[in-house]
Amino acid sequence: MMQSPEEARQAISQCYDAIIKECRLILASELHYQAMIYYHLRQTGQISFNQLGMNVKTTITEVQNDFFHQRILLKNENYQSSGLEIIPDITFFSERINHDWRRRNFENTLKETIYSLEVKASERHKSRLRQLEIQTDIQKLIAQRQETQRLYHKRIGVGMFIIDVAPDPIERMKESALAYIVEFAKLNEVDIWYFNQDSRIEALA
Repeated sequence: MMQSPEEARQAISQCYDAIIKECRLILASELHYQAMIYYHLRQTGQISFNQLGMNVKTTITEVQNDFFHQRILLKNENYQSSGLEIIPDITFFSERINHDWRRRNFENTLKETIYSLEVKASERHKSRLRQLEIQTDIQKLIAQRQETQRLYHKRIGVGMFIIDVAPDPIERMKESALAYIVEFAKLNEVDIWYFNQDSRIEALA
């Protein structure tokens, strides 16, 4: 059983080569790439099925973090509340989640998170991944870590997984944007996995 952010991080690193190999061959949607990562975490990373979820809806009640608070204010006034629902792309849970990450079990889905992973992929037509959208995902991860620390006095692991395999280099991230993102993640202790058709980065917090 996986019990720590370090073990989750090791599992991702363990299957990184296999994920790169397959994703460079398959040109697909972001959701498809998420499923490929999930598959390899189960098979190569050997994460138990009852500790690994995809797109699990998790509600943070009585939000205190400024980044999350601003996201609440962006909603229509009729739908604003003190809570916010987040949906991490891939979540590693402790065994105490007891096979149950339904929406109605939102208190435990936040409390029993060990590691949250966001995934971005270069699937856009005549476009590329941009610095701001990835930075926003990283800020969301940081905010989730802070809220979990505040509520449950534990530090979860957080990571950003960027699949930039568009065959045409003009549809890949600009080098300046990638350099900024890697440094931003490093300063905020967020793991980064990035690869395109030619190169790869693994920068762990």
